[in-house]
Amino acid sequence: MSSSRLAPRLPVALVTTVLWALAAGSAAGWALQWGGAQRPVDVPVAGTAPAAAPALDVAAVARALGAQPSAAAPADPDLAGRLALRGVLTHGAGGAALIALDGQPARPLRVGATLDGLEGGWTLRSVTPSAAVLAAKGRELRLELPLPDERPRSTAAPLPRPVATPVPRPVVAPSVATPYPGMGVNLPQR
Repeated sequence: MSSSRLAPRLPVALVTTVLWALAAGSAAGWALQWGGAQRPVDVPVAGTAPAAAPALDVAAVARALGAQPSAAAPADPDLAGRLALRGVLTHGAGGAALIALDGQPARPLRVGATLDGLEGGWTLRSVTPSAAVLAAKGRELRLELPLPDERPRSTAAPLPRPVATPVPRPVVAPSVATPYPGMGVNLPQR
């Protein structure tokens, strides 16, 4: 009997609940708008370059790639023969290169920087993963990294590799349970 009394009231109760939920949502939306809710902040999309890339420490990169500081060498007419590309670091539109001049240890050079010790004002214009482009007064010179097989090798003896030796397992004798002294078992005598 009680279910027949609730049947006519159920649709009215559902409609009333839905209307109150809509009214509450609308009131919350207006409250947020009047309360000074700010517009969303533009956040860079993952995988894209940030607007201002952090500064690149060229000296640290040079040390990581094995460069050593050196003095400037005297001038020589054959420019391509005097320069050797030892390493490249690409970083967005910028980057750095390790360039050796006249057989001296390689020095770091940032994109846009002038190569010291070389007449003509040659600057590093761009870098790619395998090359660096120098430019001066409308001329260009492209330096390529040597192929991995043609790169100079260290003359130092290789470090010995640790040899994995098997660890002997200790031999464990089987344990025999022995009663404590004086703790004998008393069996009935017959």
